[in-house]
Parts: sequence; C-alpha cells; structure tokens
Amino acid sequence: MKGQVHNCTCFLYFSGMDILKYILFPAIVLIGLQVDAQQTPHTDKDLLEFKQLDFKQEAIINRMAYADTANFMHQKLYPCAECWLRPEVHDALVKALELAKKKGLQLVIYDCYRPYPLQFKMFEIVNDPRYVAKPGKGSNHNRGAAVDISLADAEGNLLDMGSGFDEFTERSHYNASAISKEAKRNRRLLKKIMIEAGFSPYPHEWWHFDYLKNEYETAEFIWDCD
Repeated sequence: MKGQVHNCTCFLYFSGMDILKYILFPAIVLIGLQVDAQQTPHTDKDLLEFKQLDFKQEAIINRMAYADTANFMHQKLYPCAECWLRPEVHDALVKALELAKKKGLQLVIYDCYRPYPLQFKMFEIVNDPRYVAKPGKGSNHNRGAAVDISLADAEGNLLDMGSGFDEFTERSHYNASAISKEAKRNRRLLKKIMIEAGFSPYPHEWWHFDYLKNEYETAEFIWDCD
C-alpha cells in the first residue's frame, strides 16, 4: 500500500494555568526589572559621603519646603525635614551661619540635598530650566552641593527679599528691578555672606547657591527618619 497523506485538523490543549504562565511570566519579569531600576537604596557608602545639618544649633531655621505640602508642587516629597549635604558643603554652610550670626541674623534653610528621581517630578511641573534643572544632567541639589536659603532677623522674622521662595517669576531673578531697595539690599547681604563662605549665586533664583569647588555625582538615596 502506497503511503497516503491524510488531512486532519489538530488541536493543542493548554490548561488555564499554562496560558497564564506564557502570557504573564514575561510581563512579571519586565515589571520586576523596572522596579529594581527605580529603587533608591540607602547604603553605607551614601552615608559616608553625606553629612546631616544640625538644626538644633543656634541661629538656624528649618523651613525645608519639600518635607510637607506647603510648596509649589503641593506634595510632600521628603520623609522628614532633614538637610543632608556633602561634608565640604556642610562645613561651608556652617561658615555662612557663623557669618550671619556676627551680623545678628539667622539662616533660613529651604532645601539641601534632593534625591535625583524627584528631579523628574519637579521638571514635569515647572518645565523651565531657569528654575528647575533638566533631569538629564540633574541639579547640584541632586549632588548634595547646593542649598536654597534666606535670612531672618534675631527674632526669626524673614527679611524682605522681593519675592517668595520658589516664586518662578522674573521678580526672583537676582538683579530684578521691580523690587524695593530694602529687598535689593537684603539680597546683596545674603549673596555676600554665601560667597564669603564658598558658595556661588545663581542669577535666576536669589535663594539658590551652589558649591562649585568640587564635582560630585548625582545621588538617589532617601534618608531614614528617627
């Protein structure tokens, strides 16, 4: 008998669990990889490279803006109101504090180190590199090498700076003309103190000062709160 070819319709049977495995397993792997990439571990190396500012010392006021919802994003971004900086930057800020104290003034701290992933969220809202650095390069805040700061008198009253912190308008530019003489004088005073302490001013935000004597990598760790 010669060989014959028979036409047939063949079925492969898979259980419901088999189907779920083939469909869902690759997705689970991808999701797992994505989560791992977004994690921000707090390692011993991170701790060694940063130093916490002591807000209990005299003549310093804690106004860390992103530790509650009273900021331009209306979101709490930090777990608690702590200021972390590179050790050299921390020491320069303490020097600025001593200079302010000699003038009968206090330092008001709005922001210090900012975890790098948060830069994306901020730029989505502001989307203006004059006021929020593009996430690609990152801000010196993401490196622990910048502070947002102002001055207060001995009683804790904020000095007039001509605009509020994080007011993203031309009034916040250091050389803004549409502000009072008193505000201009206070900006010059803040700038003088910070430059003498080792910081560099930023022309579009009177409150922002960078420490540019060393280069640092961006960091992602989020500090633990007591």
